[in-house]
Amino acid sequence: MNYGGLFDWWEIAVAKKLIHEYRENHRCLQKEDFDDLLQECLIAWLDLRDQYDPSRDASRKTFMAGVVRIELCKIIEKATAEKRKTIYESVSLDQPLDDEEGAPTLKDKIPDTKNTSPLINSELKKELSKAYEKLTPRQQKLYKLLAEDGLSINAACKHFNNHRSIVYREVIKIREVFEKEGLRDYLR
Repeated sequence: MNYGGLFDWWEIAVAKKLIHEYRENHRCLQKEDFDDLLQECLIAWLDLRDQYDPSRDASRKTFMAGVVRIELCKIIEKATAEKRKTIYESVSLDQPLDDEEGAPTLKDKIPDTKNTSPLINSELKKELSKAYEKLTPRQQKLYKLLAEDGLSINAACKHFNNHRSIVYREVIKIREVFEKEGLRDYLR
């Protein structure tokens, strides 16, 4: 991509390197186009590069890397906020599922669970908790990183400072525990 001489080669190289690093560790960035991320980071750098102060004992590259990291964190935050936003979008239960006359609604397709729902939820929580307690402390931490924090396998490998095969073996063991507890459907 040509930026009309706005940036030196090293500025583009720093931005590309950081984008590659962040994309390895954050799934939401893997869905974004690399060139779009590069452009957003370079625009942020362009806006702030005049604020570089050499008296602060940081090189220009270090200052730029900080600006790019902050921009990438903003993009990640926005992407995760959008993800949470879609979870809460509402759909009318009375809306027909297709355009045909007399088509069933979503309400018609949902089984009536008024009397059993709280019991099922409480039982499911107990079962999930029981399976989680059977994990080793390391497996519990890995489970939280992958399932709750949304880290990628690569990021988990870096977090534990282990090879991918070791982390994959732990994931397989976690799956086995959940499957033994009859919770296979709750694994991704």
